[in-house]
Amino acid sequence: MFFLSTPFHRAVSAVLLFSFALFSFSGCAGPGVYHTVKRGETLWRISKTYGVELQEVAEINNIKDPTEIKAGARIFIPGAAKVRKVVPYKPPASGREEETGRIVVEKGRFIWPVEGKVISQFGMRNGVRHGGMDIKAEDGTPIVAAESGEVVFVDSNMRGYGRIIILKHAGDFYSVYAHNRENLVSHGEKVEKGTRIATVGRSGNASTPHLHFEIRQGKTVRNPLFFLP
Repeated sequence: MFFLSTPFHRAVSAVLLFSFALFSFSGCAGPGVYHTVKRGETLWRISKTYGVELQEVAEINNIKDPTEIKAGARIFIPGAAKVRKVVPYKPPASGREEETGRIVVEKGRFIWPVEGKVISQFGMRNGVRHGGMDIKAEDGTPIVAAESGEVVFVDSNMRGYGRIIILKHAGDFYSVYAHNRENLVSHGEKVEKGTRIATVGRSGNASTPHLHFEIRQGKTVRNPLFFLP
């Protein structure tokens, strides 16, 4: 295991490890609830009613377009303690459209770290929040850095994650690569986007060879699909 050498890096490591252990999502006051969309309800109104950021609701539910939601859909609201009543939208006589909110999608900021099939998406999985995405690939398949950055954490036996690498990028972004067969970089090393940093394996709590990939901004878990091409 590589220990971080400065107070700043040690603080970053502590925050990341703590958030990994809890699979925490920022701003959560409760475990979360499922809201069934009713006619006239918009994603903006639902988010506002529950006091949760529109972007967070969109990412955890893999919604890139607010107009995608339809009556009858179940939307997971992170941090909510109970289901709330949402006042449906009624178009005013003037015909003015209501503000629906803007979902930010930064396609192409990161590249795919490995070629393979996504076997588990970001968001809810069997009633548990999954803080990343799992990409299945053959054992030993190269894993590359999804963005240029610095290696701030490397471990060969992290609980649950097995062999893991964390890279820090501009804008307080971090990318996480776990269940690796072999780690090929060291703490403090600078890497370029597309550089080979590890190989796919099944270390830690993994039943089949795959990469567990996460993107975080500070302490906030982000949906990788909102950043990948």
